[in-house]
Amino acid sequence: MNAVKGFTLTELLMVLIIISVTLAIGLPNFQSLIISSRLTSSANAMVSALQLARFEALKQQKNVIIANKNGQWENGWIVFIDEKNQNNQLDDGESVLANFDSLNANLAVQIPTAYKNYVYYDKYGRINSEGLDNGTFSFCSSSILGDFRSVVIALTGRVHIESSTTKPAAKYETNCKESK
Repeated sequence: MNAVKGFTLTELLMVLIIISVTLAIGLPNFQSLIISSRLTSSANAMVSALQLARFEALKQQKNVIIANKNGQWENGWIVFIDEKNQNNQLDDGESVLANFDSLNANLAVQIPTAYKNYVYYDKYGRINSEGLDNGTFSFCSSSILGDFRSVVIALTGRVHIESSTTKPAAKYETNCKESK
């Protein structure tokens, strides 16, 4: 006689319960990993834009601008050479070096007022500072308070990244909390 092989309803229900419990425990940790990855990716994109702008400013001996799109850094940014009239705006015929996409909807950017619409490097590789000791772009998450990545720009134009795990400075955490 042939035996029928398969799963019983009880075995199937037990497997579904085990999968459900595993997902319930693991999913929140996975979501925080995704948000952390998005913060890091956004900060790295800003560092890339700043380093490209500084390099091109030194190489071409011209002002290179990193400007936000549509008045918001969350909408992305472009890097271009301000060749025509030095007005810190992209005009027809000016060379666009790079175009960066908008941020994820769960992320926000906190910036100094001096960098509200743009940042530029002059032909000496220095950043526009307007009285700042340094400039900081803080990328913040709306779902995990206190988690941030900050791109810090020194007056010399060099950049580095600080995060909530490497440098939990109160001013960055406060800035991120205020943005929500």
